[in-house]
Amino acid sequence: MIVLCAGGTGGHVFPAEGLAAILKKRGHKLALITDNRAMNFVNYEYFDAIQVLNVKRNNPLVYIYTLLKSTLMAMYFLTKHRAKIAIGFGGYPSLPGMLASKLLWKKCLVHEQNAVLGRANRLLLPLAKGLAVSFAQTKYAPDSAVWLGNPLRELVQKAMTSALNKNPKYFHLCVVGGSQGAKLFSQVVPEAITLLPKELRDKLSITQQCRSEQLGEVKQTYKTLGIKAVLESFFSDLPDRLRNTDLAICRAGASTIAELTCFGVPAIFIPLAIAKDNDQRENAQTLVNVGGAWMLTEKELTPLALLQLITTAMQNPVTLDDMGQAMRNLAKPNAAEDLANWVEGFLYK
Repeated sequence: MIVLCAGGTGGHVFPAEGLAAILKKRGHKLALITDNRAMNFVNYEYFDAIQVLNVKRNNPLVYIYTLLKSTLMAMYFLTKHRAKIAIGFGGYPSLPGMLASKLLWKKCLVHEQNAVLGRANRLLLPLAKGLAVSFAQTKYAPDSAVWLGNPLRELVQKAMTSALNKNPKYFHLCVVGGSQGAKLFSQVVPEAITLLPKELRDKLSITQQCRSEQLGEVKQTYKTLGIKAVLESFFSDLPDRLRNTDLAICRAGASTIAELTCFGVPAIFIPLAIAKDNDQRENAQTLVNVGGAWMLTEKELTPLALLQLITTAMQNPVTLDDMGQAMRNLAKPNAAEDLANWVEGFLYK
């Protein structure tokens, strides 16, 4: 059995699922070790067994105790399911499963989604047989790392192959920030749109994620401005909506970037300020450096600054097309297949 170990956020679990989908089709049995958070959205169909472990970091003593307890639980789980190899996708909840694998003399591999090697993966790197990265230049990664990209979920793969479905009369703007971005974006984006000249507002079509308590206020703003808008607190079909977008305003998480590069969609990135090691800023900077995106820090995110970038995008279609091509140049649409091949290479050694 192949065991995937991932922290319980989408940024860790979704790439693991992307790999799992391919390995499952190839006939492998799979297990997942993660924490409680992932139970709300993980695709159970990919995994023959799931072990939930919760490492608490309230204080050093609690952390050490729960880490040791979880490692012992992981050792039992791995032995029970006859694990052959473990792949860590980062996040502290991945540590017990990976440590248990090493203690049981199983092969260990690590995948890093961000442009900065995460702290958990840095701890695990000396124990691993190999490291795969999502960005060609990944801070703290050794020269031996292989650049394979960030595996995409099947939902995203399907969106990539679907035909474009957008009205050419409109400029399609997609605003998505997740739980830690929607509130900020719901305040600043409508203010920036209000400042747009009427001739540009009339061409605008907006898809925006908002917190439920802000939906009414933002809807009313756009209605007053006469703007065509679709607002929800959660979009189950977000990959399709991103695919049919002219410009995205979003955070700079690794999965978001992987999807946007494969869709060839330019973006205005607002990195999460509290992200450890500034990984979102490093992610965004990679796209800015090649001309595929703009970046505003949270301190720089003002209605006027955002207005200037949206106006530039709407008034310069050639520039926007060039940005889209720059995004595509960094895309790794076959990352899941390539990562599966890499894993199997170690599995059969």
